[in-house]
Amino acid sequence: MVHEGTLRSSLFALAAVAALASCGEVVIAPPEGVAAPPEDMTAPRDDATAPPEDATAPPEVTSGACIDGFALSLFALSGRDANALLPTGREGFIAIGAPDDGGVAELDGAGNVVWSAVPLRDGFLKAGARTADGGLVVVGQRWDPSFPSGEGLWLGRLDGAGALRAAHSLGATHFMAHADIELLEHPNGGYVLSTHDSQMDGESPRLVLLRLDDDGQLVHRRATPLAPGSAIAEGWSRGSAALLPGGDVVQLTAHGAYLRIVRSTEQTEPVFDRVLEEVGEAWPQDIAVLPDGRMAIVALSHDGLDRNHVILLDAGGSVLWHETYEPELDNQLNALAYDPSTDLLHLAGATRGTDGGTLRMWLLSVTTEGALRWEYEGDVGTPTLMNAITALPGGGFAAAGFADFAYAVVRPGACP
Repeated sequence: MVHEGTLRSSLFALAAVAALASCGEVVIAPPEGVAAPPEDMTAPRDDATAPPEDATAPPEVTSGACIDGFALSLFALSGRDANALLPTGREGFIAIGAPDDGGVAELDGAGNVVWSAVPLRDGFLKAGARTADGGLVVVGQRWDPSFPSGEGLWLGRLDGAGALRAAHSLGATHFMAHADIELLEHPNGGYVLSTHDSQMDGESPRLVLLRLDDDGQLVHRRATPLAPGSAIAEGWSRGSAALLPGGDVVQLTAHGAYLRIVRSTEQTEPVFDRVLEEVGEAWPQDIAVLPDGRMAIVALSHDGLDRNHVILLDAGGSVLWHETYEPELDNQLNALAYDPSTDLLHLAGATRGTDGGTLRMWLLSVTTEGALRWEYEGDVGTPTLMNAITALPGGGFAAAGFADFAYAVVRPGACP
């Protein structure tokens, strides 16, 4: 059932309230010759897995009613924001970037902390993936004076409770606060890592793709310079990446003021490079791949007024449909996940609402044809930007806000 109006529920700032309830082709620049990074192994710290004193303190949660058959739970945990989320097999999720920028925590579906650790105390974590033995691989950036930029791309292997077992550098990188890092488990083994990099202040950014083995060691690498004026280095741009069913990787980036999709093999060889000029000027935000190879994209307008764009492409990168939800308002969608159990696209971001007030939380679910299925909007004074999302086993999704310490768990069909 499509919910036509805006659904509201009162929240208190940083306190938890819950309601249960055809494109032109662009040639990629030749790969740069990149030497293998040094073996910069980092020994685990003795206190790397020491949780904060309040790690087991339950979140404050009150319950309300179901919303159009969707069960919505909201909770806030002070100091536990997240750059990325991973589902677990226990109805919960792992928050990467919480607590502190270099931390990791597992939360159950009710917001209780199962375990918490800080494996990277001199940097921040941005992404992660599960390992076959039940552990984690996490990536981020750390301060490293051995590199000219002073920063290194860092990878750590954790056990199932967050203890750091091994770590090493993947080379120099220049800090770009809003650029995304994606780490994806590859079906043929190992991982692919996608990010953006600029070695020195003022340089145009580059799109970087790394193929890693099971131990996280570099196998292949390609760095593709972006066009001058590409917006990925600006404050509202993030970029993203996803794996296609056959094992190729697609990266979402910018070409000047437009969206750009780059598809590569697992050996980082280019397959196609397309600029989506027909969509108009937009900042790249997030991308998700459907089982049949179609690609869903979230982007923000580049015209001075925030407008969200949700775009579906075929496997060749051609636009199938393009929707803007509540286009008359100042809205932004920053994160996207595909839910195979319901064939829905779940999205998270922020909106000013029908009253045009201050930004507040915004969650919605749409069909793969672009029809609105469900929507939730917080009230003024609530936590605002939701910038991470993951589909949950059995249906539904979890979303999180960075610096707002807010989490949402949504289960379609969970209520009468």
